[in-house]
Amino acid sequence: MSTNPEPIKVVPPPWTCHYEAYVGAFYVSAKSGLPRDIAYESLEASSAKTTEAGVWKGGMVMIQLLRYSSTPVGPYDEIILLPGNFEVPAGHGSHTRITRIYVSQRDTMFNGRKHWNLPKHIARFKYTGDFSSPPFAVQIFPEDPAIETPIFTASLQHLAFWTPSFPFSSNIFKWLGVPNVMVQPPLPEGDPKEVLCGTNAWYKVAASIYSPKVKLVWIDLKQQGSEVKGENENWWPGIRRWHVGLWLQNTRLDLGDPEVLSM
Repeated sequence: MSTNPEPIKVVPPPWTCHYEAYVGAFYVSAKSGLPRDIAYESLEASSAKTTEAGVWKGGMVMIQLLRYSSTPVGPYDEIILLPGNFEVPAGHGSHTRITRIYVSQRDTMFNGRKHWNLPKHIARFKYTGDFSSPPFAVQIFPEDPAIETPIFTASLQHLAFWTPSFPFSSNIFKWLGVPNVMVQPPLPEGDPKEVLCGTNAWYKVAASIYSPKVKLVWIDLKQQGSEVKGENENWWPGIRRWHVGLWLQNTRLDLGDPEVLSM
């Protein structure tokens, strides 16, 4: 990681953030196996803290692309992978978790790791077109500018221009009796540890999300920028190329203190 003379801005919870996002999802069976090279960044992939933190149960895989216009640490871009559910040790049930997440600035990387066990890493985000007006394409690259092969690519376009919009609130999960929480295992520390901090406790994280305007989009997961063929040509092994996704506009996120779980 490149050095930066500016001190990290540490902001404890609660956080209120505003953003725009695109969300894609697809179902995978636990029988297919978790592709660790996709599910984890190399730091977490090499640590038993994360890779041995409960059995992967499969389920709904979600990929989220976000552009934050307002946060306690300023604006930034983010991409999140939630690869389904994991069995949590000590009888805490089965819950979803974020296993891989990239951001465009270091303040949110540090705070996300420290306060919520979010395994954030720095990446470079390259867009072709306007994020707020599909169609557009995105390429995610490692922080090192010498690396020209993207980690992930996607293209997005309108499902149909006449598609009506609708509101969304995470309260719907409460109304349906579905837990709206993630359970995040401890994180290993990286280099430099003052930025890529490690943690030791398990956290249960609840977020409140509201968007007054959600529309449907097409998401193309055909991987670009290199000769990607075979089982990974559509990013996740065995999935189809095109997926219907959600475009959340003018979204508000409220994120409070996590609950520390006893293990």
